[in-house]
Amino acid sequence: MGVAEIPLHTHDITRGLSVDRRPPAAASAAVTGRLFPDAPPGDAVDVLLRCTGRGDLDGFPHRDSWTWEAARAD
Repeated sequence: MGVAEIPLHTHDITRGLSVDRRPPAAASAAVTGRLFPDAPPGDAVDVLLRCTGRGDLDGFPHRDSWTWEAARAD
C-alpha cells in the first residue's frame, strides 16, 4: 500500500497544481496486480487511476469508492 500512496498522492498534488505528472508505469502495474485483483486490462497507470477513483476507462463504470485488498490467500 505504501508503494501506491506516494505516486497517487503526488499525482493528486501535481494535478491540483496543473502539472502533468503520472505515476510510474512499473509501480502502477505492481500495485494493481497486488491490491486490485479485479483490475481491468489496459495501460497500468490508467488502470491504477481508475481503480482508485482518480480516472475513467472506456467501457468501465467510474469508481466512487474503493478499498485495498491487502491480504489474500494464494
